[in-house]
Amino acid sequence: MDSLDLYTLTSVAVVLTLLVAPLVVLLASYNPVDCVAVALRDLALAVPTARNPVELVQQGGLVVVIARWPDLGPLLNSLLLPLLVASVSTAVGLTYALVVYLYRVPRLMALLPLLAYLPIPFVKVLALQSVLDPDLGLVNRVLRPLGLGVRVEGLAAVALYQTLAFFPFSYSIIFSYTSVLPREFTEGAYSLGSPPRVAVARVLVPLLRPAIYTSLALTYVLSLEDLEAPLIFEGYPDVRGLLSYRAYVHFVSEVYSGFSTRAVGYTLVVLAASLAVFAVSARYLVVVYRSFGSALVRPPAVYRSGVSPWAVPVVAVLAVFLALSLLPTLVALASALLDPLTLRVSPSLYLLLDPTRVRSTLNTVAYTTLSILLSLAVALPLAYKSSRGSRAQRVVEVLAVLPLSVPGVAVAYSYIGVFGSLPVNPFNTPWLYLVLSYSLRRLPYVYVALRSTLSSIPRDYEEAAQVAGARPLRAVVTTVVPIALLTSTYSLSLASVTVATEVSTSVTIGGLGATQGWGSVAPLVYAIYRDVTASGTALTGVYSVAVLIAVLTSVATVRLVLTLFTRYLS
Repeated sequence: MDSLDLYTLTSVAVVLTLLVAPLVVLLASYNPVDCVAVALRDLALAVPTARNPVELVQQGGLVVVIARWPDLGPLLNSLLLPLLVASVSTAVGLTYALVVYLYRVPRLMALLPLLAYLPIPFVKVLALQSVLDPDLGLVNRVLRPLGLGVRVEGLAAVALYQTLAFFPFSYSIIFSYTSVLPREFTEGAYSLGSPPRVAVARVLVPLLRPAIYTSLALTYVLSLEDLEAPLIFEGYPDVRGLLSYRAYVHFVSEVYSGFSTRAVGYTLVVLAASLAVFAVSARYLVVVYRSFGSALVRPPAVYRSGVSPWAVPVVAVLAVFLALSLLPTLVALASALLDPLTLRVSPSLYLLLDPTRVRSTLNTVAYTTLSILLSLAVALPLAYKSSRGSRAQRVVEVLAVLPLSVPGVAVAYSYIGVFGSLPVNPFNTPWLYLVLSYSLRRLPYVYVALRSTLSSIPRDYEEAAQVAGARPLRAVVTTVVPIALLTSTYSLSLASVTVATEVSTSVTIGGLGATQGWGSVAPLVYAIYRDVTASGTALTGVYSVAVLIAVLTSVATVRLVLTLFTRYLS
């Protein structure tokens, strides 16, 4: 066994020890069947509320349209809401990607969904909530002169936010995958006289199935484990019934006294649903993620035509959907200058200098940098072995992509259960476990970025180094790794953004240590959650700026470290 094989085994051991083993120990510490049974019994006690999904009421001289989720009970609500979100997000994302792919549309149209996807945790949910406010919201201000009003309540508001937030993610996955499609198929369909709609139905959609399945799977898991919207809309009883919300509430209330079987049961139901989705879609994930981001940087050169008359209504609907998706982001950014409800100047800038906010921002930059570097160290041998056609390629790929299916709250439960009694534990050193959870949960992004790059680098480089006397590991590190890091900068920057704005473990493990003043070890996301849930929209502008500072600084720091490391290796 050479040093490269030993390095690969070490990476596998890290994933197994710090992600898989804690989950297995959590299952072994409790009777999973009993835990799930207790949780399901508890859920069954909740009586669904019979109500109309859409209701018209007279209120203050206005006709108010009230949109609600048809309450089906906590379990069905928790499983069906992500299904609706995933289906709508993927359908809209697919249609948007096909329009951009087939027609001559402004470059801005291809890039605007990325702005809509800009993550500003909790602030964007509050922004949407303020836009829909029954009294002062922007939507109702516009509709009031017409004698109309709109209210979106409870799970309907959660579903609306998640759909608008995840549609750009679905679009980016599907559109990126178009860059690997053989353009001869589309051009052949056109040359045979097929109109665009026929080429879409008979050629493009069948070819895009892996991306469609991947989008459905990932958006389902993202919706299932989402805590942003449930924590903001927790005033509604149906929202408090969501599994992710219940698992989080039990974590917070029982973390220092020991978890109940009911708390673990909620977590296991969420974990089981996520793993089931992963098992069905695992074979598509790596294939699709190899192309992630490439088409957004350099759009594929395909035959394009002007928008045909039949596509004009579709483009119009997509433009409206994009505007709605952009609205929370734009309101969140604008709140840095203006209060979204009163439209008065926001006192954001001087509030940024609060010691807790400054320290939390610095914490996020440090945790993000450490997490990306650790992810790189773990992902590098896995990506290399997979790209070179190792005999264990399938096992390596599944192991590297597995963290996509593990909810953050499940990681938090397992870390407390396994490492809580150690001298260095999540209670006295939460930052360490945050870095570990970030690096492992975002490992798939780094792995796929490296694998895609390594697959395009000829073996000749490392073989030449070995002929010159270098050992296999040294040959890879000195010849292949610098190229891979330089060409993966865009993808690693995206991974940095997802780490800096991660929510579920940030509000669980991140709240276990000091969270106030210069001694705070909490990440910025936890500070946002703590403040905005207490003060509402008053601090949205502050944290919009803080998130942008943290994200941009994290990306710049990661890129600087990678550049210096690459120069050192070269």
